[in-house]
Amino acid sequence: MTTRTLGCAELYGRLRHVVNQTGPQRRTRRYTDDLLPSYFTEGGGPADLHGHVLHGLGITADTVGLSTLNVEGAEVAYPGFGFTLTEKAIRLAQFSQEFEETWTWGDAVETATRLAHQLDDTAEDCRLGDFALLAVLRHVADRHPPEMTPLPGWLPYDTPLFIDGYPTTLLGHAAADLHVNAVDASRLGETRAVDLFHTLGWQLSPRAQALADTVQHHESHGESWPSAVTSAEHTFLDHLDRGEWDR
Repeated sequence: MTTRTLGCAELYGRLRHVVNQTGPQRRTRRYTDDLLPSYFTEGGGPADLHGHVLHGLGITADTVGLSTLNVEGAEVAYPGFGFTLTEKAIRLAQFSQEFEETWTWGDAVETATRLAHQLDDTAEDCRLGDFALLAVLRHVADRHPPEMTPLPGWLPYDTPLFIDGYPTTLLGHAAADLHVNAVDASRLGETRAVDLFHTLGWQLSPRAQALADTVQHHESHGESWPSAVTSAEHTFLDHLDRGEWDR
């Protein structure tokens, strides 16, 4: 079995993608008190939050089979299927799985993310592919008014992504959602998201870089945040190398 490492940013992006698709009010259904937790239903579909994440990573009910991993905690299940988790990603997986037992998926991911970010990043926690970045951008756009655009005179490529510790444009808010250091980001005064992430030590795939630049381009031409994300989502990226953490 081949293995690869899931860092916190990638796992967060995949969790965020699930919540974007299912809705933040989704809950994990337990039909009886004695029913053991399972990542997949008897019909083969994802049963819970991490079941959806695993399914997105290519794990199916057939992959699970009769393995006891089907009822193990996420920190055991992911490595069992070939995905090593960083310490920070383990914390995110454990807390989100614990909270989803009684909370909505949106609240579970939100709170687990805050707790995970009490730990320091490793280099693997700061790897960002187009899949995770797109999920975060969609989340940011959806939680703001649909007509959201930059303030007059505050267009991307002219305005720093952070001013006095606060995010400004869409990519600034996405960076804040990924918990970049806002103080350092403000001090740097970068106007291009790719430059900000790189200067702060993040590793972006070529596809993620293209996605970030495309979003900033559409936003700078006055498109609303949801429209800019949708435009970027349909951008042709297949001419660029696909990293293992890309979609």
